[in-house]
Amino acid sequence: MSLISTFESIRDIPYRIPLKWGEEDDCCSGKHEKLFNLLKKNGYEVRYRVCVFLWSNLNLPPELEKIPHDNDCTHTYLEIKIDSDWKILDATWDAGLKGIFHINKWDGKSDTEIAVKPTKIFTPEKSLEIVNNQNEELINKDLKINGKFYNGFNEWLDKNRK
Repeated sequence: MSLISTFESIRDIPYRIPLKWGEEDDCCSGKHEKLFNLLKKNGYEVRYRVCVFLWSNLNLPPELEKIPHDNDCTHTYLEIKIDSDWKILDATWDAGLKGIFHINKWDGKSDTEIAVKPTKIFTPEKSLEIVNNQNEELINKDLKINGKFYNGFNEWLDKNRK
């Protein structure tokens, strides 16, 4: 599988936030963990990046915005080393969401766009720490606050996916 087709195979997994610990993770963190492992296995130098974004910047429908949730959230993406330069690689939104979000196409050598508008980008070291510190307790705490919103977001994506 080529570098580009590897990226596309992960990108086109339908995006979905898991609603309980242990459920298949097809949101940004899970998709990028899959992509990270595939790229590493094929000899590429790759690292995690984490940023903070605001849900309110995604132009969500009012009925979804009304569901109580934290406005700020973290987003995980990757950087891959191509010809000694780190390039942004974000496979978050699947092609079925093209009517809602920008869908990244990748040429195998340039940056892709970060799927959200970052308000803060963590260093590679802090990003790795954040990724490695995810655990059942943190996930359950987040789901207690944001679970209904995540479920509504998943349903909205499913309804609008083409």
